[in-house]
Amino acid sequence: MAIHENDTPTAPARRIEDYPIAELPDQIALLTNCAEALVRDGRLEEAEQVYHRILEAAPHHLPALTFLAMRAYETGNLEESLLRLQNAIRINPKSAQLQENLAMVRHRQRLPENALDAIDRAIQLAPERAVAHLHRGMILEDLGRERDALLCFGKALKLEPVLRTSPASQPFGIQKLAAHAIGRLAPLRLAAIDQAAQEVEDLFASKLPDRAREFLDIFKGLKAPAYEDAQQHPDFLFYPGLGPKPWFERGEFPWIKAFEAETPGILAEYRSLVSESQSSTPEQPYVAEGARESRIWKELAGSLAWSSFHLYRSGNPAPSVIQRCPRTFSALKHLPLARGQSHAPEVFFSILKPGTRLPPHHGLSNAKLTIHLGLVIPDRCGMKVGGETRQWREGRALIFDDSFRHEAWNAHATPRAVLIADIWNPALAPIEQELVARAIDAHEAFSREYFS
Repeated sequence: MAIHENDTPTAPARRIEDYPIAELPDQIALLTNCAEALVRDGRLEEAEQVYHRILEAAPHHLPALTFLAMRAYETGNLEESLLRLQNAIRINPKSAQLQENLAMVRHRQRLPENALDAIDRAIQLAPERAVAHLHRGMILEDLGRERDALLCFGKALKLEPVLRTSPASQPFGIQKLAAHAIGRLAPLRLAAIDQAAQEVEDLFASKLPDRAREFLDIFKGLKAPAYEDAQQHPDFLFYPGLGPKPWFERGEFPWIKAFEAETPGILAEYRSLVSESQSSTPEQPYVAEGARESRIWKELAGSLAWSSFHLYRSGNPAPSVIQRCPRTFSALKHLPLARGQSHAPEVFFSILKPGTRLPPHHGLSNAKLTIHLGLVIPDRCGMKVGGETRQWREGRALIFDDSFRHEAWNAHATPRAVLIADIWNPALAPIEQELVARAIDAHEAFSREYFS
């Protein structure tokens, strides 16, 4: 067709292929930035068009392959998604995310064996990625491997506790996976606790009191605790109806004098431990090294500023210390030691070094009390519980509910030492003590099985 003199020819639109080779990387980078901006703005269809343009010029462009694969997955075009992912994996076979995406496609294609192979490769590449374990659990369910699926769900929820504690904070797809995992595991925990409660009723040949039933609802997470004091907030377990009482008096406990009479023998064994602490039984930091991420405990994590010799730690005996301290161990017979697998009793010599201050914190439960027997008590030491300050005395006990906010300090130039033990809150009837112990045991057995 002829062009008249006054006609201005329209320049054809330039394609990315039309740019000189030297300009191509810059153009791809520009288009990639454009596509990423469109994704951030939620303009996915436009981003898809840009990524298609990129692939026309650069067939091995990994971000484009990955995006288009998942767009195809979301729109139900599984064959295209599979092809894109296979190409992407050839480029980057070490990508756990690509293997996980491939597993999702294979699972949706109703090919669970292929999906399992892909998700296992993803987990091998990134074993700490919780979402991959959620996907693996879903695949195993389709394969009829129920117990293995539950173990995968438990591992995922342990790796990322936020999936359990705040699933709504996650993207929608992950929310659904987490909700499914919780929905499969939670009934098992509730059934284990209910079984423990039934065993207690059978043991005592009596129905549980009403507040015990309320405790079970709180412990199972079916009811929120109603604290009666703003300073009370146990970290693990709340038993209703015990009354908000931070401090207890010595006269409330008929066994207190017999226990305090054991002080000379206990003190002698403590001094022996300290004198030989560099050899067979070294003192340990009370706050573990792993608490460095804790807002409250980071300053004391792994530090001997607050140290201990444990006879029992989280309910587990420490034979090396018990063997060295037979009189201390024997003195424990006077105490109604609290029980609860992996939680109580806690029995230990507690040493606060000069200048050490324990920050305000809360203990695990109001079902137990904490007793401090004074052993080496210099001046300028004390503790505050529920807003009231008291001082230790050598050979005397302080007893308090550590579910209340409490703190302690040693402003003297010499260490302070006390023997600490967990005892039952005397407001609990024997059937309630047994219920708390067995409910904790059931919870811990469930946690060991699925969250270990």
